[in-house]
Amino acid sequence: MIDDKEVNLRLMRAYLQAQPYEVITCSDPQEALECVERAPPDLILLDLMMPVLDGFAVLDRLKVLVPQVPVLVVTGVDDRVDRLRALESGARDYLTKPVDRSEILIRVRNLVALKQAGDALARALAQLEAANHGLNAFAGALAHDLQQPITSIGAFAQVIQRNSAEVLSPADASHLQRIVAAAGDAHRMIRGLLEFARLGERQIEMVPVDLSVIVQYARFALGHETGKPAVSWTVAALPMVRGDPALLQLAFVNLLSNALKYSRTREQPSITIDSQIDPSTGPMIRIRDNGVGFDMAHAQRLFHPFERLHSNTQFEGTGMGLANVRRIMERHGGSVRAESVEGEGATFTLMFRA
Repeated sequence: MIDDKEVNLRLMRAYLQAQPYEVITCSDPQEALECVERAPPDLILLDLMMPVLDGFAVLDRLKVLVPQVPVLVVTGVDDRVDRLRALESGARDYLTKPVDRSEILIRVRNLVALKQAGDALARALAQLEAANHGLNAFAGALAHDLQQPITSIGAFAQVIQRNSAEVLSPADASHLQRIVAAAGDAHRMIRGLLEFARLGERQIEMVPVDLSVIVQYARFALGHETGKPAVSWTVAALPMVRGDPALLQLAFVNLLSNALKYSRTREQPSITIDSQIDPSTGPMIRIRDNGVGFDMAHAQRLFHPFERLHSNTQFEGTGMGLANVRRIMERHGGSVRAESVEGEGATFTLMFRA
């Protein structure tokens, strides 16, 4: 409690000490700020009208020192302009003196509960982040260790194919071919898992990024996948965003590769890339194709590792590309969503933070 009048501090202490609170009072705002910085409390009760350093100046300092601590203004100033100014400056609540004992106890209890819930959430997020870090490390180590035996299986199977083709029965030759194909699939999945794990561990560099340039590089990188018939591209001017250029290029390579793959069966494959900027939410980039689409009932499965909505006999892939896109967008504080009508193409929207 910060108030320059000792009588006010004594009254508030009498109200609050009947509850299970440790109460610290201070009549010197500067001394109070030093105390708060040393040991942040769960709640600060603040008077506005104080000499030398008034409550508004204290609110400004508190926003810098302890932005996570709620402030309840308790003051004799019953003025709408000052009330709005205090709330705009960061106060969570505002009471005018003389205060009702029951009312202030309820408001204190609610604000303390809110602060403690926020602290519990922060601890849970920290634990989740540590667990996620450990899972990424485990997945990366597992993928790395699996690469060698899978590569060996595929390589030795190919040697047997070359050296024993004439003596193998058609059934055995078919079995061996399946081993080679399965080893190749497993190797690609392991590479995808390793890349997924690395995305969670990598430190990202947030710099201004021109998404028009990123799309140009992604299209160039996928030049070998365009095939025939030639794709009809419609690419609008795209905005600048803050992000990691290498990771964003990987996201666009994955999304455009998907669009090319699932629209290649069309007589005229078509891909459109455009954007929309909402000042409150941030830039949104849409990648639309006229491919086979998917059932929206399974849309969320698209972003899970190794999940696929089409078989390998229809379209090749490991099911890691869109999982990597989602992880990249999450690392940027954004998100990705998918929309489709089966048989009429799909739209993937990248949503960046404002």
